[in-house]
Amino acid sequence: MTIEDATFVVTDTETTGTKAASNRVIEIGAVKVEAGEITDRFQQLINPERTIPSRITHLTGITTGMVFDKPTMENVMPQYLDFLGDGILVAHNLPFDLRFLNAECSRLGLSDLENQTLCSLRLARRLLPGLRSKGLSRLAQFYGINVNGRHRALGDAEATGIILKRFIRQLDFEHDIHEVDELLAFQNRKYTKVRKAPKHLKKLREDVLPDLPDAPGVYFLKTSSGKTLYIGKAKQLSDRVRSYFTAIESKDARKRKMMSKVRRVEWTVTDTELEALLLESRLIKEQKPSYNRAQKRYRHRPFIKLQTDEAFPRVGWQRAISDDGAEYYGPLRSRKQAELVIEVISRFFGLRECDDSELSLGQRCLYADMERCTAPCENEDEERYAVQVDRVREFLCGQDTSVLDELEERMQQASRQLEFEKAATFRDWLQTLERMLAKQKAVAAPVLDHNAALVHPHQDEGTADVLLVRFGKFARSLRVNLPLSPDRTSDVAGAVEFVFDDATVRPDELTRRDQDEIRLLSHWMYMHRSDLLSVRRGEGGLDDFVTRIVATLNQTTDMKEAA
Repeated sequence: MTIEDATFVVTDTETTGTKAASNRVIEIGAVKVEAGEITDRFQQLINPERTIPSRITHLTGITTGMVFDKPTMENVMPQYLDFLGDGILVAHNLPFDLRFLNAECSRLGLSDLENQTLCSLRLARRLLPGLRSKGLSRLAQFYGINVNGRHRALGDAEATGIILKRFIRQLDFEHDIHEVDELLAFQNRKYTKVRKAPKHLKKLREDVLPDLPDAPGVYFLKTSSGKTLYIGKAKQLSDRVRSYFTAIESKDARKRKMMSKVRRVEWTVTDTELEALLLESRLIKEQKPSYNRAQKRYRHRPFIKLQTDEAFPRVGWQRAISDDGAEYYGPLRSRKQAELVIEVISRFFGLRECDDSELSLGQRCLYADMERCTAPCENEDEERYAVQVDRVREFLCGQDTSVLDELEERMQQASRQLEFEKAATFRDWLQTLERMLAKQKAVAAPVLDHNAALVHPHQDEGTADVLLVRFGKFARSLRVNLPLSPDRTSDVAGAVEFVFDDATVRPDELTRRDQDEIRLLSHWMYMHRSDLLSVRRGEGGLDDFVTRIVATLNQTTDMKEAA
């Protein structure tokens, strides 16, 4: 008989315990699966003629009161056997359910069930060896199945029925199994005989994976013709790429489909993880691999613009950065976030919101009356205004967090006054600003004034990365062993002199690629903020800068020895 012509009766039981000889069935649920579809359902609560233990009620939700007026097994079993007919009995962990069904039959003077049987748990162990857990909940999660009524008989039976359909399709595709006898035999196969890895994956595992370096870099998964399917980055190429070739059957459908096409694996080694991140982004945008979903195009993210070229600076936002005398901070996630930052600055710092023509009139406006502006149009007090501008700078650099304290107080006050909508607004502002200021604190400078050496120690390896940032962009890196040798000290000095050469011209404007790499650098700094040390360029000479970088590297050595 073909699988298509067979009737599968997927059954689940809920019981008063785990021992069939002394415990009882309190619910039977079953579904019929025919031609790949669920065609009928059976569900019945059963009076076990005893109290249901509290632990079972906690697990299933079934109480003694729920089954008090329900039929006993003497009435239910004939109905279930009629539903089962000569169908193939299927259950997840079949021995458990079968023991209870046979025990109940025995008490009624009936013979044990003689139907053909299939255990979906045994199928899972053979079809999904890479999936750590083969329990019903994990399988439902893996296949994206919503279980209505988990730990109730019908809900679990329906979920198992859907999983069975998935298994049957997989057996057809991967093992060419179409007959019931082949299916029933498959559940008893030895694991070593269940499946062999496809030849192309076996070849890659044997010929390519051993050559993967233990270094950061970018990897490329390609077809036999050289078409790039996927580009990814890795802190350690050997571990990351090998993960694609381990437990493939437990990965999602999209990834399994991609791996069926992979015939070549190539990689480019980088000195640091940050360089891998930047290179990955650049190459994805250039090549647009079909299996990469993110980073395929440049996004115009907003920057906060502090117009310091004006006597009384204003604050705004724009998506492009140029060397126009203003200070730019960011980037921010969205226009909405940028407008929130500007709103907060207006409320708490009182920078003017009028244009130059309105300012020249010398008349107070509504914003001054609302105490959202220090009214420079009226008092022309540049010194007082400059104090507020400095506070805005500290705020945008993540140094002044007093605004967060004020928002917290306003949120609590609104809540006490039962103004919950206003409190929710302040809460949302607070959460957005906390993350934004944490990112800005890592950079702590306007974009074009971000000139620094970032020291990223790897204490477990006894090394550190020195990442040089000029005009807000990553420029060069070195990985050095600790403690620093005289030769590597000279290498650090040479790199600093090259990157921070005074003859290097500050860029007139930043391209979309520049701005994207600034975003990636900002995010990387935020993610590593707990162990990243930043040495600012400062006003001193390059010798002083190098001395401070070397001192920071030596400091990490001392920290390692102290640990």
